[in-house]
Amino acid sequence: MKACNPEKFLSLEEGLTIGMAVLSNLLILLFMHIRQAHDIFVLNMLITAAILLAAYVHRRFPHAWVRFFRDWYVLPFLIVIYLENRTLIPIINPREFDSLVMAADRFFFLGHDPTILMERIMYPALSEILQISYASFYFLPLTLCVILYFLRETRDDFHVAASTIFMGFYLSYIGYYFTPVLGPRFTMEHLQSVPLTGLWTFDFLRNLLAQAEGRMYDCMPSGHALVSLLTVLLSWRYAKRYFPVALVWTVLLLFSTVYLRYHYVTDLVVGISLGFAVYRWGEPMARSIITRN
Repeated sequence: MKACNPEKFLSLEEGLTIGMAVLSNLLILLFMHIRQAHDIFVLNMLITAAILLAAYVHRRFPHAWVRFFRDWYVLPFLIVIYLENRTLIPIINPREFDSLVMAADRFFFLGHDPTILMERIMYPALSEILQISYASFYFLPLTLCVILYFLRETRDDFHVAASTIFMGFYLSYIGYYFTPVLGPRFTMEHLQSVPLTGLWTFDFLRNLLAQAEGRMYDCMPSGHALVSLLTVLLSWRYAKRYFPVALVWTVLLLFSTVYLRYHYVTDLVVGISLGFAVYRWGEPMARSIITRN
């Protein structure tokens, strides 16, 4: 199996991750919050150093297992940087935009809140299925990447898809700083008259996600919508057999975000719009960089 261009010291995924880590540290310095986020600042420096070290080791020892490790090890950094947002967003931009997004939802739904309208169709079995779908979000793009990694003769398509997905994730992270939004589960709980209940795994999954994320301003734009749509579009281009699965999976995911009160409809629309934009401009840019000799 052919590897990506060995002349490139960093893969595009690594470069994007370093860029996001450096941007986070610049925000910490720019807004003079080094004392409040010293641990995050150091962590981002360690992430950058780890990526540079991995690239150096691969250059010195180009073994197959080193290359395999390097193709996948950046995934945890994606999640680590996401979790940093819980601390950084409130100190970088302490404003909350939930009222503005709620107003947009009510405008488009003629004065109604979509999460409250959903109460008419709430059933424990449906809640169970949708909570599982929502919790499986990361596996949707990961499955596409696994398919492209192991079922292609070259790794170019894998790196193009993976780096485009990374662009989607990091773009959503950046968006959170401009429009911090908590989501309906925090801001509209007092308006909901029907509690969410499931069957077997519902409470466990919901509590697990709540403990992992905490009080996170991560709704606008919806990363679930952005990355899920990207996965569908990339599947249509690179893994057509996976496309029907990705499409159904994405429909369930997007519906679950409102049904389960994680997102407003407006931030889904913004996320979908950005997903099309990343696919339109980000994917060709990634392919040009990765396949350039």
